Amino acid sequence: MTDVVADRRLAGYLGASPLGGHLLGWFGYAGVLLLLAGTLPDQIFIPGNDAFLLIMGVMGIWRYSWGAMHLIRSLIYQRRAWPRRRRAADQAAIMPPALYVLITSYRMEARLNAAVYERLLDEVAAAGVPAMIVACITDPADGAVLEAVMRRRPTPSGTRIVLLPQDGKGKRSAMAAALKRIQADSPPPDAQLVLMDGDTLLGRDSLARTCRVLGADRAIGAVTTDNRPLVRDGVLVREWYRLRMAMRHSLMCSLSLSRKLLVLTGRFSVFRVDLAMRPDFILSVESDFVRHRRLGRIRMVTGDDKSTWFVTLAAGRQMLYLPDVVVHPVEDLPAGGFARATTALMTRWYGNMMRNNGRALALGPRRCGWFLWACLIDQRLSVWTTLTGPTFALLATLLHTPVFIQIYAFWVLSTRVLYAVLLSSATGRLHPMYPLLLYYSQVVGSAVKVVVGFHLHIQHWTRQRTGGDAVGTSPWGVLSSALYTALAFVLLVVGVAWYSGVAQVGGLLVGTGVGY
Repeated sequence: MTDVVADRRLAGYLGASPLGGHLLGWFGYAGVLLLLAGTLPDQIFIPGNDAFLLIMGVMGIWRYSWGAMHLIRSLIYQRRAWPRRRRAADQAAIMPPALYVLITSYRMEARLNAAVYERLLDEVAAAGVPAMIVACITDPADGAVLEAVMRRRPTPSGTRIVLLPQDGKGKRSAMAAALKRIQADSPPPDAQLVLMDGDTLLGRDSLARTCRVLGADRAIGAVTTDNRPLVRDGVLVREWYRLRMAMRHSLMCSLSLSRKLLVLTGRFSVFRVDLAMRPDFILSVESDFVRHRRLGRIRMVTGDDKSTWFVTLAAGRQMLYLPDVVVHPVEDLPAGGFARATTALMTRWYGNMMRNNGRALALGPRRCGWFLWACLIDQRLSVWTTLTGPTFALLATLLHTPVFIQIYAFWVLSTRVLYAVLLSSATGRLHPMYPLLLYYSQVVGSAVKVVVGFHLHIQHWTRQRTGGDAVGTSPWGVLSSALYTALAFVLLVVGVAWYSGVAQVGGLLVGTGVGY
């Protein structure tokens, strides 16, 4: 963590597991693996359907080579490519002539609101650039908090703060109004725009270090940074968030080696003003939509960060991830318990991903870049490869013998422990809960992707009461989504049972690789 740790108002969001608990967890894994290995049957690979084994073997090679490639690329970017770029940016030390900050909040606690704006004002002062902060507030209490902050901490020289009450139509409407207000200010061409959430605390020197990267290379259209979440809930929730951010860190570093990303995270991203003031950029934030053959015109309610990413990608601009710049999003799990709340979050996240996947693929490999384009294809394939293994293990156990679950448990535990350890080499983050949380996120996440892939019209924020069906979706479109979802899962089960004969273990177990 950075200096946010010193803020007593955030004490409830900071937590760490004792070292003894870590060691006990890893020894526990070792014991379970030894027990499973000692009782495995002599023959795991059962002869029979050679074509099935071949296909599943190819699937396994694809999944693990893809995961290994991301880890290797991530290490190359962090240890070779990025240090050179950072040195060049710091030596050039080119700062923008003006900085614009668009920050949106929705019913935040007063103490968090105050901490966020204090950190923001500190970073603006440290950057030493004239700034205009447009604060999209939801009620007068937010304005009162900001005024109290300004009384305690004088506004940096050259900085203006504009309070912009939200109209109650959702985040997109508020962001569009703020962008138009910034546009009316006639920003200079080399200015930069920060888009951030009102529950994100900036780390020390995050603003200046980010601005210098954009200032040093005009080919870069936008950048985003490392997210280190502050989580108030228990260890299970905290480590689930941290695991997701560790996987995000590794994947973003891998993608940045090709100067493209899969998202410009709404928590904190910085854009060149000449890109952000384009009419299509503002229109995309305000009223983005996609057209679907079966569902019609789908209005994009959530996923404003995917909209800004798509405009940046379609414009042919480069994007970078800054692994040495840290911001701290404050995370509170929605109500409903761990499983229900995490599923709701994944439904929103993966819905945004699936709605943008098709139109990004349609741009083609020349516009996307071949590596990013391959990642977009893999987003679709990994849904099914991850679900194949547990489907087979359950069928084989129900129809034959429980030994299949034992074999599958050994395979899952050993591969996820190995992946968690390898992930730590690229992220520096490791916890004994990671292997189990990794498997949970993969299997449940893949099931969620299947559902939202057929229900692209359903969108909901997890805190705001905005969302609902797509504009123009017919009753048959809504009904067909449920039918297609059910059919997809039935075909998965029938296909695995028929093609494997529910007796071929080896190749299928190899084919349950690590997805993202």
